[in-house]
Parts: sequence; C-alpha cells; structure tokens
Amino acid sequence: MTTSIIILTHNQLPLTYKCLQSIREHTQDYELIVIDNGSTDGTVDYLNAQPDVIVHVNHENLGFAKGCNQGIELAKGETILFLNNDTIVTEHWLENMLTVLYENERVGMVGPVTNYTSGHQQIPVTYSDLSGLDSFARRHCEENAGCYTDVRRLVGFCLLVKRSVLDEIGCFDEVFGLGNFEDDDLCLRALRSGYLLRVVYDSYIHHIGHATMNHLQGTNLGILLQQNRHRASEKWGKDIHQLIYKPLMKVSLCMITKDAEMMLCRSLESILDEVDEIIIVDLGSTDNTVEIAKNYTPHVFIFPDQKDEEAPYRYAFAQATEPYVIWQEQGQVFTSKFIKKLCSLKFTLEDDQDKVDIIDDTFLLRRAAGFKMPTRHKGERIH
Repeated sequence: MTTSIIILTHNQLPLTYKCLQSIREHTQDYELIVIDNGSTDGTVDYLNAQPDVIVHVNHENLGFAKGCNQGIELAKGETILFLNNDTIVTEHWLENMLTVLYENERVGMVGPVTNYTSGHQQIPVTYSDLSGLDSFARRHCEENAGCYTDVRRLVGFCLLVKRSVLDEIGCFDEVFGLGNFEDDDLCLRALRSGYLLRVVYDSYIHHIGHATMNHLQGTNLGILLQQNRHRASEKWGKDIHQLIYKPLMKVSLCMITKDAEMMLCRSLESILDEVDEIIIVDLGSTDNTVEIAKNYTPHVFIFPDQKDEEAPYRYAFAQATEPYVIWQEQGQVFTSKFIKKLCSLKFTLEDDQDKVDIIDDTFLLRRAAGFKMPTRHKGERIH
C-alpha cells in the first residue's frame, strides 16, 4: 500500500534536506510530493534535482491548505500523509501509524508523538540535540509498542489520513490562508462524520515547530492565529475548540430478551463501546440469557411475559437514565456503518430533537419525549 507524503516548502532548504533524508532512511513504499510556496533560497533547484520527488512550484506563497490540496491532486496513494518540512522522522514511524490507521475501519486519521506541538501529541524527551534522537525514539517506541489513544484533535505537522476519508469529508479549507486552524477544521469534520482520531505512541517524530511561519516577512504568528480562530468561529458558529471538545450526547441501550444465550454476546458486543448504559428486560428465559446479560450490565430485570406486548418495553424505557434511548433486538448485530452514524449523531445532536432515525428502522429517542414502541417490534412478540 503506497503512502503519498505531501510536504510544503517555503525556503528553509537545510530543514527540507534533513527531512527528506530521514524519510529515505526510515520509510518504505511511499511517494514524495513537495509543493513549493515561492521559495527564493535555492529550494526549487534542489528539489528539481531529486529523482524521487514530484515537485509542484507556486510562484507565491498560497498557504498551507492550498498547497496540501494541490498535493492531494497529484497523489496516487490510498493513504495521504501531510508532513511539515521542519521534521525528522525515525525508525518505523510510518508503518506503525499505518497499522493503527487500518486496524479499524472507523479510524479516519492518526498522528505520531513528538517533542514539540500543542495538545495530546507532545511528550517529554531526554535528548538535547539530534545526536540522541534515534536512540531516544527507538527506546520510546519499544516501551510503547502497539499503544495508541483516541483523541479529538490531531495537529497537522504530521497527519496520516485515509484517502477515502478525504473523499467523504473534503480536503483542507482554503479559507484559512497561510495556515493555522485548517487542521482543527479537518479534525472536526472527521469527528462529526463518525470517524476516530488516534495518537500512535510507537511513532515518534522530531519537530522544530513554526520554522516557516516565524520567517515569513510581514506575518505575525499571533495575529494570524487570532484571525484564523475568528474565521473558524464564523464558519462553525461557535469557537471551534468548544465544538471539538464538546461533551458527547449520552445513550441508554434497551433490549428485551428471552432464551437468547446463542446470540446475546454478539449483539451486545456490536455496540457495547458506544453506549453509556445497557438495560436488559428478560421475559423469563430458561437458558443462560440472564447470566450472560449480567456480564455486560448490572441493569438486568426479570419481567414476567404477559399479553400486553408493550409492557416490557415501557418498563425498560422507564429504567433508562441517559438523555437518549436506542432499542436493540436480541439477535440484532449493528454494522460498522450503523456505529459510524451513531457516533456522528452523538457528536452533532442537539438536546432538543425528540426522535432521530439512524438506519434499518432504528432510531434514537429523547427520553424526555416519552416512550415510543420500536418499529421492528410492532405486531411482533419474542417467543
């Protein structure tokens, strides 16, 4: 699987040289695409002399978002990596990120840890100059092999994205001009589409930080940050970081069971991680259904079967405590498409919608709106 590595340059040739050399030393199965944004220090001549680099030259600085989008148009890979030129990569950096990115189809974007960035990806380091970089990175990655964490925000200094995700949510928004907040904007769109974002702890990259921004003539980084924060707020109607870190809507799962021991585990495990409480109302099972259910939730209730079909459903609904309720049949297995849609709703739903259809006749019901019989059970009974 080829990864298209997209790097933007604007002068800073010594940094670009070190970055490309580190990629060549520590990376396999990739293509290099460099978008130059108006360099005047010999960067373009150097890039044009590199046989393994696809070069696109802009005669002026068109900004980070525009340059990255130009790179995407040139890219042939199924996976796109956006990488700053003020970085130095280390052993197994890309392959370890790819492992996490494709471990789950719901993962949309991943990033490494580093010595310098904002947010969750910065870790303490013990080296003081680049001579100690490789040994530190090797030790850190061995100690954190296979480790990752879900986050709400990844920083664009090194961002690995499935191309299919970009096809769905769109590329960088060029309204952010020279740069900053376009990565936050992309993360928010991914989250609102139900994708997971992960930091990969066994991928380490050295990052200088703001190497280009700090040398742009006539540009003040603080003013640019303020301007783009305002642009993001205008676009989304609220501070973008408030939206990224907003509390997720909470959901109770309700299920009516009877003699379901052969199917219960598979049903519950298909949604277990995405709900905040599980309510099981059993109609008098004679097998191990109740014992199995108690492995997943303490909220298991015995409700004698009776002629009133709606009674156990009303009872289950009454036990729920979270703002929204979702119904699951005892043999129903939710697909990844369903889970992705549910996660999107948890991120975007305002607490004033009484009923929200998901897919396959399944819906979220606001508990305050009152009981509503699940569609699939109307006219049916569990035997």
